Amino acid sequence: MKKYAITVHQTDERMYYLEKMLRETKCNMPAHVFAPNVVVDVRTLASIEDGALVFLGRTNEEAELLANSRNIAFDAYSNDEKFQAINSRLTAEGTLKIILERSPRGLADVFALVIGFGRTGAAVAKIFSDAGVRFDVASTSSVRQAYALAQKVVRPQNFDFSPYNVIVNTVPKPIIADKDAMTLQESTLYIDLASSPAINLEYANYLGADASIYPALPAKVAPYSAAKAIFDYITEVLNGKY
Repeated sequence: MKKYAITVHQTDERMYYLEKMLRETKCNMPAHVFAPNVVVDVRTLASIEDGALVFLGRTNEEAELLANSRNIAFDAYSNDEKFQAINSRLTAEGTLKIILERSPRGLADVFALVIGFGRTGAAVAKIFSDAGVRFDVASTSSVRQAYALAQKVVRPQNFDFSPYNVIVNTVPKPIIADKDAMTLQESTLYIDLASSPAINLEYANYLGADASIYPALPAKVAPYSAAKAIFDYITEVLNGKY
């Protein structure tokens, strides 16, 4: 049976490391690997062979329909709890690194608000707790778990940011109104980890905050480890299915 090399689609340093890791790995069918933050759409599929296996993080309904018609199999990283846990931990580590690099305060003088307590929010809360960072959590889910780590848990609405000098958002919805943004302290570090920001970033910066969105953070702060998480997942899938 013919064996195929795996094609790694390069978009960042993480994928460079991954290509090196997968150099000796073969598959029983054409196989393609995309970064978790890349959306595989209909245009992307134009260069993919019929009957191929595609590892991805994001796609859409139109691409799924086309893939089914061409016998292209999608395998999503989001289906694997182990990969998601590692990715969240690397994101949390990257968040701490951003604070150390961009905040004028040492960790002992940081008072943060973590918005959202899903997988990423919980990982950020855990690393803050381990590092001795004081923080509150804004969430309506997993409140008991959040209370075990945070000083206080508040509802994610009608925000008052005035007590905080660091804000970390993990909710991919525009939940912060401009009137809430007006409570930001000047020079507050606002870190958005979601796929789309919860705040009007331009307005927040106009108010004097240091506000940015940080997509694909694991690829930027720990590209080797981010690549290894994908490599381990692909290896496990190939050993189990293909």
